[in-house]
Amino acid sequence: MSRRIRKIKIDHNGEFELDLAPLLAVMVKLVPVLLVSSAFVQMMVIESELPQVVNEAIQRQEQQPTPTNISIEVETTGINIVVTVKGQDKVETIPLKNGAYDYDMLHTKLVAVKKAHPDIFKLELHPDGKVPYDEVVKVMDAARQARDTNVKFPVFDTKQGKNVETHYMFPEIVFANMMEG
Repeated sequence: MSRRIRKIKIDHNGEFELDLAPLLAVMVKLVPVLLVSSAFVQMMVIESELPQVVNEAIQRQEQQPTPTNISIEVETTGINIVVTVKGQDKVETIPLKNGAYDYDMLHTKLVAVKKAHPDIFKLELHPDGKVPYDEVVKVMDAARQARDTNVKFPVFDTKQGKNVETHYMFPEIVFANMMEG
């Protein structure tokens, strides 16, 4: 028996059609997946070291929500401090002073609010979209802790079973209109 070896002839000069339909189908499906999986909104958390007593008080507040809510609305015309107690809103407005926000007046009013509600550590911040970022940061700085070292607020320490004092007012600041822009 003899075997015949066939030679396969390849035509290198011939033309053929490349079928791109499967590649286009993959691309059409891949583009929406990439768009959906992209992060368009970035949320940042600023970690700050707080005394253990204040951290425990914040955790207690999160577990047992109080009927009191404190929020600050930063608008281009001024700052509003809104204290909601049992559904009743009390609004204090701090107008612009010489075309700028009056952070000293804001701090003074927030100290008074903290003295009236020493068990509240959370503050909701509603900055207007037109307010510059550095102004928002200054508002947050005015709300975090008392500037005067003699001003202190009571916090219940569960380990000692008594009140201790801290200069932190509203260390937990939450942006309430994060998804609006």
